[in-house]
Amino acid sequence: MTPRHARGRVRPTGTPADRFRPDIQALRALAVTLVVVYHLWPTRLTGGYVGVDVFFVISGYLITSHMWREAVETGGIRLGRFWARRARRLLPSALTVLLVTAVASIWLLPAATVGSSLKEILASVFYGENWFLAASSVDYQAAESAASPVRHYWSLSVEEQFYVMLPLLLVGAIWFARRARLPHRRVVMGVIVSAALASFGYGLWLTAVSPAAYFSTFTRLWEFAFGAVVAIAVGRVSGRPWIAALGLVLIVGSAVAFDAATPFPGYHALVPVVGTALVLVGGSGTFVDRVGLWRPVAHVGRTSYAIYLWHWPLIVLAPALLGEEPGRLDKLAIAAITVVLATATTLLIEDPVRFSPRLLAGRSPRAVAAWSLAGMATVTLVVVAGMLAADARAERERERADELAARLEACLGAGSLLPGIECPPPAGEPVFVPALADLEDDSGNRPECWAGLEDPNFHQCTVGRPGATGERFLVLGDSHSNALLAAYDSLGRTTDWTFDIAGHAGCYPTTRTLHGPGTVRDACTEWREAALDAIEGAHDYDAIIVTRRHLDEPDAERRERDVEALVEAWNLAPEGVPVLVLPDNPRMDRDFVACLESEGPQRAHVCGAPVADALPPDLLRDAAEQARDARVVDLTPAYCADGQCSPVIGSVIVYRPDGHHVSATYAATVAPFLERGIEAALAGRDATAQAAQ
Repeated sequence: MTPRHARGRVRPTGTPADRFRPDIQALRALAVTLVVVYHLWPTRLTGGYVGVDVFFVISGYLITSHMWREAVETGGIRLGRFWARRARRLLPSALTVLLVTAVASIWLLPAATVGSSLKEILASVFYGENWFLAASSVDYQAAESAASPVRHYWSLSVEEQFYVMLPLLLVGAIWFARRARLPHRRVVMGVIVSAALASFGYGLWLTAVSPAAYFSTFTRLWEFAFGAVVAIAVGRVSGRPWIAALGLVLIVGSAVAFDAATPFPGYHALVPVVGTALVLVGGSGTFVDRVGLWRPVAHVGRTSYAIYLWHWPLIVLAPALLGEEPGRLDKLAIAAITVVLATATTLLIEDPVRFSPRLLAGRSPRAVAAWSLAGMATVTLVVVAGMLAADARAERERERADELAARLEACLGAGSLLPGIECPPPAGEPVFVPALADLEDDSGNRPECWAGLEDPNFHQCTVGRPGATGERFLVLGDSHSNALLAAYDSLGRTTDWTFDIAGHAGCYPTTRTLHGPGTVRDACTEWREAALDAIEGAHDYDAIIVTRRHLDEPDAERRERDVEALVEAWNLAPEGVPVLVLPDNPRMDRDFVACLESEGPQRAHVCGAPVADALPPDLLRDAAEQARDARVVDLTPAYCADGQCSPVIGSVIVYRPDGHHVSATYAATVAPFLERGIEAALAGRDATAQAAQ
């Protein structure tokens, strides 16, 4: 009969009791739970992303423990055997999930996003996803990011790169210690601590200046090194529950207290990292052991790697499968399916490959490397085939879209909403313009008119016919302002007007310092100062045109300060030079592209939203009422009709996949509305209704 105190607890068979660490299983279970809950309910557990940092410290601790033990017992480290063990442990499950995700992405994702997702899958196959995201300046915590189903592989990429660097670092340190006749432990510790300090310092700097810090291997190396130092210098101290309890408080506290605004990794990452180290040091032989032996916790800990692999693809692909954003019950189902898939993957794929002599157990490093490359090649072939198929489909759609655009002419896009225009249903098979596959890149922005997040320079371009003698306009704003470049281009060709245009990512003319990390904030501040100087010196312009993206601001006091800062900026304009204010364009749900692909061109209207939802109150209107000479040019009639804002108008997709940047194709068709609005504003009146008359 099983003793009562042991019921519901498990110890892996075949593993020596002195090497099995139930406290580490409990830590793994906690880490993966934090990450999964954060991804399912990001507003409930705002700092759950620290679970990844817990994994990093555990990995550094365990891997260093194994290698250091081998170095002490044998006098060296066999790199081939080490890397073969890592490949047997990690690659089978990782490649399985990538293969399934690639097939599911090709099947489920919209044409507008499947290409970028397949690129990220390819980067993940070769464990370079973190650098792919860093190069793309992706903000991991940005709620609006159209994430790919393998974005979470960034952390696995960092971990694999650590598994390459650490053994080489240890081998080099041991070799040097042997040649210099120095104590091995002291030299190894010196090398690891030096690398950790360099990585931590670099992380502090990069976190302050760039979102790429989140994904960089070199800003995360110190977290692994922290675990490595604990493994060599401290080990574990059994029976110190207060140490473990303090560590758990730090981990859970950071998961609760941190959020998307917390600069990370930076010095904030010290909290979960130190917390994890404390549990590793003091958790053995305490209540953490008992928790780790509890069967549900032990199971989650044992399958935590596979849980991490499966949960994110399910979350990202669920809306495409369900046709809507997952609700509470859907999310609970995702969590349950994740555990089921993780269990199956661990029992049917990971364990057999690791431990069965008929598979890779006991095989030479060369054999493991050959099979690993074969698996990576298989996934790569599927991904490349998907890319080629997507490209072929996109080319067919592109040809049909070009044909339709040529036929529609005046009825294309916003032209179909102009008064007096009769637009019969387009003949032939309905099609989207542009093709869905081209929507992501359908931007009219260009470098000479634009400054990126970390660019402080005031880049200004001129749009209009050479020698034009008509009105001159200064156009200033953020990416929503520059999204209308195609409209200004059109007016520059069809009128005698000239537009001098300057835009900056996430930045616009205001006297208030805008938020952002390090150089992003500094670049915006410098650009704003140049924009304010341009407004103050705009004596040769007939008007200044401004707009910005609308951001929800629940705090009434901050809204008031925002309005005051806008008014102060606009009032710098010279006497007689009005400020023409373009309230922001409507916005769609993030899944509107999937809806379009599901419903097709003829039912695209069901993917839209009522005006009240798509156009919340805009502070630009409040500021226009208070400024000395500001006049509203309302382009709402170019986007909405009969109380509804549709993502497709006149066969043209209005927005890019993010749901709020106007596509260049549609922006060009807005020109007639913009022209009439500007004319009305220059005549001395707000142009809210006149734009459509």
